[in-house]
Amino acid sequence: MMGEQARRASWVGLAVALLGVASLVVNITTIEQLSGEQEQFFAVRRTFSLLLNSGTAWAGVSVLAGAVMRRPGPAAITGMLAGTGALVVHYGLGELTGLMPAGSFSSNLFWFVAAILTGAPLGLVGALGRSRTRWGVAARLVVPLGAVVEPWSAGWWQSSALDSWPVKMSNPAAAVILTLLGLVGLTYAVRSRAAATTASEVAPVR
Repeated sequence: MMGEQARRASWVGLAVALLGVASLVVNITTIEQLSGEQEQFFAVRRTFSLLLNSGTAWAGVSVLAGAVMRRPGPAAITGMLAGTGALVVHYGLGELTGLMPAGSFSSNLFWFVAAILTGAPLGLVGALGRSRTRWGVAARLVVPLGAVVEPWSAGWWQSSALDSWPVKMSNPAAAVILTLLGLVGLTYAVRSRAAATTASEVAPVR
């Protein structure tokens, strides 16, 4: 049992590390990008930056941690550690490599507090999402709904005349991708509930 828990924790750790590193790397901006020499690359990079630094992605890693750990207690703890761990990787690596200025940890304490406060509930959502009940379906809808709503709340569907070409391209591109991912997730959640209901109806009575 302990070996199984350790294996699950290692998968969570991998997801945390990947998010922390990837969300940092896609933020790297060069002089060539800002000067307009690499506008296409800038637009693509910024698209991935918006996606990997979105609230949906960061909330999703805590939900994923809870789903992997399954049991409520470990799910809540791991959900909290997942969000804060990804932040430690993100800002720690940023400072070590010089991609971020010294003091980035202290100047971004708000995000650590947010990760601590929301991590445990999100981990519980992930654990509950494994259930075939209506509550389980509701839990599985949380991240996909966030993916659909975030582009609107973040203003990615709109652009200003003052925005540069890469911004005008990357905002709607990220909005489309995140929305499509959200719709796929919503479809899966609804269909999994329907499949479970059908299976229970046709199951033989013993």
